[in-house]
Amino acid sequence: MSNPQQPELARSRKTPAQDQDAVAGVLDGQRDIGADAPRGPVPPENQPGHRPADEQDKPDLDKFAAKLGTMEPSEREEVLEDEQPAPAPAPAPARRRALVGVAAVAALFLAVLVGRRIRSRR
Repeated sequence: MSNPQQPELARSRKTPAQDQDAVAGVLDGQRDIGADAPRGPVPPENQPGHRPADEQDKPDLDKFAAKLGTMEPSEREEVLEDEQPAPAPAPAPARRRALVGVAAVAALFLAVLVGRRIRSRR
């Protein structure tokens, strides 16, 4: 059989109309469950309508609101008392800030100087 024109079919190679090797997989999936299949009572946790006591995929809404800052500070402390506080960033010393400022001014001065030299050559 020729290669399919649609790239999706060519990549999967699981379409029975395009690949003869995929026919067996499709037929296996269509078979009825035999008498030898394991059967038994369905556990209560797997029955329709069962809801677990604690939804594992949902965050605690009070903690979420406290972290967003939408609660009063007193309420926020109560809700987040079991949370470990995040480490505060170390403040940069004044000397370092001054050095960064001087470097920024020097970079600006050099940029202006180079720009003027380039323009004067034209």
